[in-house]
Formats: sequence, C-alpha cells, structure tokens
Amino acid sequence: MKFGDRLKQQRKIKNLTQDDVAAKLNVSRQTISSWENEKSYPDIKSLTALSDIYDISLDTMLKEDSGMKEFIEKNDLRKNLVGLRCTTYSFDIIIILLNLISFHHHVFTDKYQILLSILTLSFLWIMNSFNNFTEKMGFKKFDIFQEVFHVNKTGEIIFAIILIAMYTLSFVINNLIPGILISIFLEIVIIIYYFRNK
Repeated sequence: MKFGDRLKQQRKIKNLTQDDVAAKLNVSRQTISSWENEKSYPDIKSLTALSDIYDISLDTMLKEDSGMKEFIEKNDLRKNLVGLRCTTYSFDIIIILLNLISFHHHVFTDKYQILLSILTLSFLWIMNSFNNFTEKMGFKKFDIFQEVFHVNKTGEIIFAIILIAMYTLSFVINNLIPGILISIFLEIVIIIYYFRNK
C-alpha cells in the first residue's frame, strides 16, 4: 500500500478528520491532505507523531513506498548540504571582512589586495553556482533571511541592499565598525539558520 493511502486508511480507522490530525501535529489541514495525496511527505518528527497517533510502526508506514524512502534519503542529504552551504556563506563573510581590514590598514600591497578581491568574487561565484546546482537537484532554495526573519522576496532584497550599503559605507568612510557589525550580524543569522535546518 502506498504511503498516502496508508495514512488515509489509518486516519479513517481512528475516526479522525484531517483537521483533527492537523491540530494534533500543529500543522495545517492542507499539509495533511498533501501527505495523503503524496504531493509532499512529513519530516521525521511528524512521521513519528503520525505513527503514535495511528498506532502503527514506522516500518509498516514506510513499507513498499519508494517515494517516502527517497524523500528521507534526500532529506538526509539536504541536511548535510545545509552545513556545507552555511560554511561557504560564513567563509565568504570572513573573506569580505578580511578585504575590508586589509583595505583599511593597507596590510597588503595593491597586487595582493587585487588577488584578495578576486578570491572574494570567486568564492561568491562558487557559492552561487553551488546553490543553483542544489536547487536544480530539487533541494529547497537557500533563503536565509526569508527563513530566519520570515520576510518575503522584497524584504530579502531590502536586507541585501542594507548589507551592501553597510559594507560600502565601511570602505567609503574608511571605518571598520559598520563592516564588522554587519559581519557579526550575518554570522549569527547563518548560525541560527544552521541549527534550524540541521
């Protein structure tokens, strides 16, 4: 029996509506419907809760359903990719900050300053390419600000403009404080994102 059909069957055996199950799991009725129609699958926490609500083992729920097994394997891979993505973003922020510090204190000669700038742009390009690759493989988009601050696309663009403006301000006024503050802020956001998604 397919996963969605098994969920629907067990819900009816327990005389529960989709709204009843949704309330117990603290999700929407549409989410329950989506699971039963196999448009999406529950995460491990919800799957365990469903197992308890319906009094059936996880093994029984998952048996003979390749879609659910594939989803779990993909979800495990996604969680591993979260760490790699966060590390890449974090490294980019450190390189940008290093650029700012070296520019401010004239740490490097012009030749090395140009090399550091090229390295920064290269890492930004690698990060963007990696994100595009994972999205094409079916993983969710890496929207840190949308997930951490629950903003829409416009809010995310506003965040990006503020961040670029703060880094630019650091270069223009030749002061490290705005750049350091924004770097610390970004690192905290990345840590929050990582722990929410690991």
